[in-house]
Amino acid sequence: MEAEFLSLEGEFTIRNGQKLENYTRIADIPEKFDHLIKFLPKYPESPHTIEEHARMNRFTDHLYKLQERELH
Repeated sequence: MEAEFLSLEGEFTIRNGQKLENYTRIADIPEKFDHLIKFLPKYPESPHTIEEHARMNRFTDHLYKLQERELH
């Protein structure tokens, strides 16, 4: 699941200090940051295969994993 997490693409915004930073790949996001502002993974085109549905069902898990990097 780690490789799938790191390969996830979409629109992601974090706040580091007073600065908002935008990313299109989770792999590019720093290991630690202040807050996750935007999590919008890219969905595959319809119709979806069974494998794509399974992958999309894990988006929430990926969100939680990314939130673990927040410095609270």
